[in-house]
This record gives sequence, C-alpha cells and structure tokens, in this order.
Amino acid sequence: MVKTALVTGCAGFIASHLTDKLLEKGFTVIGIDNLSTGIMENLPTSANFEFHKLDITEDLSPVIEQDLDYVFHLAAISSVKLSVEDPLLVNKHNTIGTLNVLNLAKERDARRFVFSSSAAVYGNPDTQPITESMPIDCLSPYAASKASAEKYIQAYIKTYSLESTLLRYFNVYGPRQAYSAYSGVVSIFINDALQEKPLTIDGDGTQTRSMIHVNDVVDATIRAAEVADISGEIINICGTEVLTILEIAKKIADNFESVQIIHGPPRAGDVKESFGSLKKAKKLLDFEPTIPFETGLEETIKWYRERFG
Repeated sequence: MVKTALVTGCAGFIASHLTDKLLEKGFTVIGIDNLSTGIMENLPTSANFEFHKLDITEDLSPVIEQDLDYVFHLAAISSVKLSVEDPLLVNKHNTIGTLNVLNLAKERDARRFVFSSSAAVYGNPDTQPITESMPIDCLSPYAASKASAEKYIQAYIKTYSLESTLLRYFNVYGPRQAYSAYSGVVSIFINDALQEKPLTIDGDGTQTRSMIHVNDVVDATIRAAEVADISGEIINICGTEVLTILEIAKKIADNFESVQIIHGPPRAGDVKESFGSLKKAKKLLDFEPTIPFETGLEETIKWYRERFG
C-alpha cells in the first residue's frame, strides 16, 4: 500500500531533498510551504506530489483532509541572526507553527511525527562531543523556539500518544541552500566567493562545527520515521568531521582565485563549539554519514557555479 507523507517547508533546502527521496521510494507526498525562503524551482513535477502554498501558522485542516502516515516537519525560520533581530516572528513560526502542525498530525492519525530540531538548543556545553543527555542551554531566541517546540512534541506524545521522533540537526550544507545574510556558513562563503567578495568570519574563526551533507540528513530523517519503537527519542544528526569556521573558509577559498578571508566582530548568540555524538543515531537508526566534507563541498560549489557563477 502506498504511504502518504506530509512535508512542511517542502520548497526549502533540506525538505526539498527529502521530498525527492520520498517520491523515489514510492511515497505520495503532500508538501506545504509559504515560499518566503523556499522556491518553486526546488519542487518536483511528479504526479505523486501535491503542493499547497500555506503558512504553518494558518489552519491547515481545511486543506489537508486526508489521513497521513508520516508528518515530516521541517518548516521553520532557521536563523540565529534573524531571531535576535525579531524574536516574536521566530517564535510565531517555530513554536506556534509547530503546535499547529502537531495538531494536524493528531487529527489526521499520523503514525509518526518527525521533527527537525537543532543542535543550537545545547548552547556551549562544557564537554564535547555533545550527547543527547546534555542539558538544554539556549543562547538565542532561535534555540529557545526549537526547545519550546520540542516540549510541545513531548507533551503530545504523553497526552495524545502521537508517535514522534526529534532530530537535532547540526550544521547541514549542500545544493539548494538559500543565500542571504541569514543562511548557513557554507552557502554564504561560496556565494561571496562567486561574487569576488571577501569571506567574512564572525569572530576569530575558532568556532567548531560538525558539517553534514544534506543527502545524509535526508537518509537519517526517513529512518527516523520508519524505524519501530523509537517514539520520544531525541537523536543527534551530525557529521563525523570537526572543522573550525576558519578551516571551512580556507577550504572554500582554495576553490577560487584571489579570495580574501577577513574577520568581523563575534555574532550575538553564536555557539562556540558544536561537535555532536553519533552513538545514538548509530544504535537506533543504524545511521552513519557517507559523504566526506571535501566531496560534498566540491559538489556544492559546482551546483552554485552552474546557477550563479
């Protein structure tokens, strides 16, 4: 029997790749996106894909009327910088929006709700790598919005028996990542290099990140829906290579001619160390990333060059 999945944020970076993979696996996919950052170009043309331009803060029930097997909730404002500038906006989308999608999943008898949370909720732990048992320490309104959403999901598990899995993504990169002042560091650096701008590092560049390619993230996300007996689990999804922001900048600069690296002031709410433990993901999901950073970076630069170079 064909399974039906709802993907929120389906025109965005990670969710569009997830949508493609679900269709490849034979799912019927219903996608919703308000197109504030997602783009129509990212959407598939498959007969098994149904798109609705909707905001997750709206009432979704009148539009999404069919029962759902899985709900993959990725729609969010994913910017620490924007959350510092406009915390109310980020709370509305990331917390209230999640509650709205949760309610839809409950009403449509979803078998599993998969939530894309963030490693930002850990703040700056005293020890690395970061395990799921470490306490939440939100350094930005963005982190607080994701932590609040997690609490709502845990409440829905206990109150309504809504099976759910919570994935804390670390630093995801790859093709289709949007370019703006609010984007991820890899996207910003590549696009600045294409425009022959200097690569500006916030602070001294010693901040560490465990980068993970979007295709690996998609693999883990689908596993989180399909693996049995993991409802309520919080699972880190991260890379195995730990790089500083300065190292990332240098690797990108090496692919371009005469690109400078400069330093600006530290960014408010920025996390200093972000290196996750994959032990739980390996145990529960049988997941391990397969794309080395050098390989994924080469592919990502090629994608941006073909479109914007």
